[in-house]
Amino acid sequence: MSLQGVLADFPVADVFQLISQQRKTGALEVERRGRTLLILFLQGQVLSARPSETRPDGALAGYLLRTGALAEPALAEARARQDETLEALAPTLLQMDLVSRSDLEQVTKLATSETIFELFLWDEGRFVFRAEEVVPGPCDKSVGAEMVLLDALRMRDEWVSIQRGLPDLAVVLSPSVEVEGFRQKRAAIEADSNVPGTELEKLFTFANGRLAARRVIDLSRLGTFQGARGLVALIRGGVLRAEQREVVAQPDAESRGARPPLAACVVLASCAVLAFVLLLEHPSVQSAASLGGDPIEEVREEVATERLRAALEAHRWARGAYPETLAGLRAEHALLAAVPLDRYSYARSYEGGFTLWRVRP
Repeated sequence: MSLQGVLADFPVADVFQLISQQRKTGALEVERRGRTLLILFLQGQVLSARPSETRPDGALAGYLLRTGALAEPALAEARARQDETLEALAPTLLQMDLVSRSDLEQVTKLATSETIFELFLWDEGRFVFRAEEVVPGPCDKSVGAEMVLLDALRMRDEWVSIQRGLPDLAVVLSPSVEVEGFRQKRAAIEADSNVPGTELEKLFTFANGRLAARRVIDLSRLGTFQGARGLVALIRGGVLRAEQREVVAQPDAESRGARPPLAACVVLASCAVLAFVLLLEHPSVQSAASLGGDPIEEVREEVATERLRAALEAHRWARGAYPETLAGLRAEHALLAAVPLDRYSYARSYEGGFTLWRVRP
């Protein structure tokens, strides 16, 4: 069986139903605006789902990094072993004891649910289903397609109201009360929102005034829908507040494809001398400090931000996508050694871009 078409004519819900009813095994690929999602079916049931990446297991690695289940050095160890054994990432991680099975199962399930949720928000794109052999991974567990479909449709309908309460996942979330104040209100917020209290407390704990909503959701491992739902409940309950910070880099779709790898590398190298040149050309900045700021420090911040943005672009051209976190960039680029990464917050978007903003100490 081979099935293909466009979502405008054949909605994804109908595609799921057809595959389920005919108990087909194979791979469904859906592409929209250059982004491709891959869903594997086993006898009509959903086995797993991931964004399609240039490197095999790249999406799973990204989710493990985003949720804090795996560190960059550990991933590098696993990749080195993979180069020798040619095994998949999941069994490699388990064999090397780099991730616990429970964590791997949790993140594997999260990756599938996140991909399905994203897919059902699409109302345009092209799809193709190919009947082929599918081999389950060590942590893959199939779920009935009809159950997945009903859950995804419910989340899609409710997502509209959630977005009204939290329209931008790039906002930084700060606590409005101390922990004890939150715990006094927790039961009332839980009753009003129907979000479990344990999930609310997890989200409140991560929302420390430095992390974006996207990062808080990732660390909670609740998924975009449930995490955002809980954050909205906390904001409406008066225990969290959303703060829009200074965005210092946010490429649009056109600029993401415009800069070649060499240009990004040239920017990285030129940033090493940019601050010095600026200070030579503008010696008066030192005397201007008395006007209410430190111009030299501002120049340094701008140079550091440009280095970081260029490193992100270079990573995308080398790996096919922006990194899930900033943690591994310093090891890849020696010129980032002097960049204070803890002063930046970063979130990769669904659309393949990113938002980078500076957090004032």
